[in-house]
Amino acid sequence: MVGRLYALGFAAGLLIGFTCPSFGQEALAGPELTLKGALQCNAMCIAQEPKAEDHVIVMVAVDGSPEIAARVKKVMDEFYPDAGLDADAAQKLDEQFGSQLKYFIAPDSPAKMPEDMPAPGSKHYCHCAAAYAVTGIVYEKDGRKWIKASSYQALGLKGLNYPEKMLRPDKPFVMPDKDPLVIKVSDTLTLNCIKVPPGKLYMDEPMYVAVRYVEQVPHLVTLTKPIYISEIPITQEIWEAVMGANPSKTKGAQLPVENPSVTDITKFCQILSEKTGRNVRMPTAAEWEYMARVGTSNPGLPDKYRDQGLFREEGAKVPLSVKSKKPNAWGFYDLFTPWWEITNDRESYPSRKPETDPNNPPTGKGMHVLFGIAGENWTITEREFEVNSGYASRKFRIAVETDAAPKVP
Repeated sequence: MVGRLYALGFAAGLLIGFTCPSFGQEALAGPELTLKGALQCNAMCIAQEPKAEDHVIVMVAVDGSPEIAARVKKVMDEFYPDAGLDADAAQKLDEQFGSQLKYFIAPDSPAKMPEDMPAPGSKHYCHCAAAYAVTGIVYEKDGRKWIKASSYQALGLKGLNYPEKMLRPDKPFVMPDKDPLVIKVSDTLTLNCIKVPPGKLYMDEPMYVAVRYVEQVPHLVTLTKPIYISEIPITQEIWEAVMGANPSKTKGAQLPVENPSVTDITKFCQILSEKTGRNVRMPTAAEWEYMARVGTSNPGLPDKYRDQGLFREEGAKVPLSVKSKKPNAWGFYDLFTPWWEITNDRESYPSRKPETDPNNPPTGKGMHVLFGIAGENWTITEREFEVNSGYASRKFRIAVETDAAPKVP
């Protein structure tokens, strides 16, 4: 790519982002800077459908040399409200990180690209963002920020110093109704379902979060209707009371039912629909994430959720009994465990365009989107498409629509 080079070798120019006159190739002789953040394919960072030329590697910085840290602070001070991010604010913040703190890796960089980053080209799988420190000379060319990388250092998510605001517990902008919907499962068992208010979500993780996957392209989602969602995943005693059997390997009345088939979950929901006179189903992916973030669009960095469950590294494949940990601010328990949670969305990459009430149930033997595993390098919105995932078990909770179920003629 041919273009004039603009020096950014001094802090003031870097902080305010102005363009200096061209000094030719010698402009690259300035001091090296270190960027720390999410190394990823640029195709994961853009709102439109990617073209072949978009499949190149970029760094979205959240920390680094003093000049970079100062720019991050400026963006956070201006675009991250103290009350947290609603959907529109989250999108604006993501755009600011993209315009002010995204650096393209120069093709002539002397350092070899890490092996976990795909080679440029339209046919590569974008894989995932990874936490790295990249050191090199920063400059501007063709309206883009670049870094001529002299070294890469893998950090892991815990190796990044995210701004303090991003690590605060999520505080809802609105609260659910105080009185839950109580479903009578049997003469002795009931299930509380919390009424989730409608709202707007900047769904999936923003570009400045590492690790995130190609399945996590952030976009705006509007949910126009309230929905009841069970405060806990379905336990084995509730499952047995409805279905008369228990497929779980590890038995326990207060443990989530383990690896129920989608066919049996559908039957379970049909039975409860008949009992309640409402439409009972699994939550959609958007409903699940909106519930987990308590209506905010704050980044899902794992350290915020340690008191709400076990990380996948801590709990292996055996969950705790429900309500062993604290609920989130809306009163939902056990969202973050070593097990996936099944949603009612089919296997697909998210839309890059705004959506309203997205509802994409699988057909036939199609696979479902799974959510809910958190870990040292996993955010709360990690997605998995395989219902029969071999490295973690699965659980589910129910959603109950507020309107009465339509009568079958």
